[in-house]
Amino acid sequence: MRGFAIGWLVLLSYAGLAQVVTDDTTHQRLVHKIRQSKTSKALLNSVKTHSNPDTLFNTRSESVFMQYSGKIVRHININHIGFDKTIYDTTRSVKNTITRIGNSLHSNTKVWVIKNNLFIREGKALNPYRVADNERYLRDLNFILDARIYVEPVSADSVDLTVVTRDIFSLGASFSPNSPHKYTYKVHDVNVAGWGQQIQTNGLIENGRNPMLGPEFIYSKNSIGGTLTNLSIGYTTLNTGSSYGEENEYAAYVRLNRPLVSPYTRLAGGLEISVNQSKNVNVAPDSLFKSYRYVVNDFWIGYNIGINSRVKNRNRHFAAIRFFSEQFLSQPKQPIERINPLYNNQDYVLGQFTFFNQNFYKTRYIYGFGRTEDVPYGKRFSVLAGWSHQLFLNRLYMGIDFDRTIVHGKGDFYQYSFRAETFDYKQELQDISLLASASLNSRLHVYKHFKIRQSLGASYTAIIKPTINRLLQIDNDFGVSGIRADSVRGQQRLGLHTETVMFTNWKLLGFHFAPLIFGDMAFISKNNDQVFYDKPYYGLGGGMRTRNENLVFGTIEFRGTYFPRVPQGGSHFSVTLRTNLRIKFTGSLINAPSFIQYN
Repeated sequence: MRGFAIGWLVLLSYAGLAQVVTDDTTHQRLVHKIRQSKTSKALLNSVKTHSNPDTLFNTRSESVFMQYSGKIVRHININHIGFDKTIYDTTRSVKNTITRIGNSLHSNTKVWVIKNNLFIREGKALNPYRVADNERYLRDLNFILDARIYVEPVSADSVDLTVVTRDIFSLGASFSPNSPHKYTYKVHDVNVAGWGQQIQTNGLIENGRNPMLGPEFIYSKNSIGGTLTNLSIGYTTLNTGSSYGEENEYAAYVRLNRPLVSPYTRLAGGLEISVNQSKNVNVAPDSLFKSYRYVVNDFWIGYNIGINSRVKNRNRHFAAIRFFSEQFLSQPKQPIERINPLYNNQDYVLGQFTFFNQNFYKTRYIYGFGRTEDVPYGKRFSVLAGWSHQLFLNRLYMGIDFDRTIVHGKGDFYQYSFRAETFDYKQELQDISLLASASLNSRLHVYKHFKIRQSLGASYTAIIKPTINRLLQIDNDFGVSGIRADSVRGQQRLGLHTETVMFTNWKLLGFHFAPLIFGDMAFISKNNDQVFYDKPYYGLGGGMRTRNENLVFGTIEFRGTYFPRVPQGGSHFSVTLRTNLRIKFTGSLINAPSFIQYN
């Protein structure tokens, strides 16, 4: 409204001058003088600042590059812009104290780091899908705010590419009171020296904890030597490692990960080696505390078939195999835990064959606050088979995984999936698991200065003939998030979820705000009863999301939830604060072969 008011003021001023001044030359001189005055410049700059283009778009990622398909890429130029510019208009500059401080403290990403994350090449024919994939991949890096690739024709059969990137402010720190006696902190630099490397330390300070301070240290490096392979080395006392047990665990680990960033990438895989042990930080009695120690060796590799198909053929077949070993160096002393599958050695080999066809839409205001977001659409179908050894049982494994995402032209996003698995022990099927889900993210509805999205979700899960696998719970994203219901378990679960988010134009120190309201409902049956046999559990509440897109922090989210029905001893209210909420559609097109995660 302020922008419109200033605009009307300037317009009326010019209209008044036009009525008073009759001589054209004099009129032009006066108009020019007014335009160059400090007052008019301030007014006009204010109009520009407050009417910053906030375009809403839904477009195929590759559409802008299609007209250049097949032309030879002559040169690829890298152009970095600072915090005082926007990726949408690099000629527009905003100089203020915050941008000046940000530019002085921040180390810009080096050109060679950007080149290490390119999989488009000079001297090759331009593939519009591959260029779009690379643009999306750059946006997905945790030290890049946004990225664009521009095409400039230089002849009838050749073009130059300009890669424009804008960094996130790499330095970050946070301190969050989770309760009057519990605090968490984080200090990190996600782009040390502009080399695409991250150093991070997290910590927990809690009265009653022994020791009271729990630290965590992480080092990671992006795309080592331009191979798109990422390295992460960490030591944690905060139970954020592999953490397969139920106690708080200390862990030291090394991880390598090469995602399948494009249908034109040939290899993907990963490696993890970790040592984990439980620590009695909550000072539980020795009779209750589970003391154990184990090592994890996890390796997978996959090969993408069909990357040399014609440009518009995005159908791919991907073959992968995974080797996993979890070996306990010591088990809990409690006799009942010694026969618990969680605390026994586990080894498995899984093979996976996947057909997929994946593309992306570019849009805004799904989980971000105005940044470009890439939403996948397409289909994926996987067949899995393998062998598993756990709790003295050697079993064959079979599974299927289907996922389909549809993007409506007006901006609605639909997704539905189905997963099923079973284990075969001496020709007897055990631990049969079924999981079906569907979700909708509505188009963006604009009402005055607000942008509103509605999301709906539903899932059904069943376990038949449970043997080793754990029963279903409701205290998770498939049920009622935030409820304390460890004792509520069953073999069938139906979960429903709805959420409404309203993106506002409220802004404080660069932070945008989005209020939200939500509701969860879950039915669970303990045996083979119908899923509606018992009364459902509910969660109703609201909250607020906030984020400064220029900073490395993820979205900060506050939620307050009321639970009308709770298990005996449970609380009817829950308040949660998440300080680094990151929800992304993008990432690797294919994940490592795995069992169904239903809790």
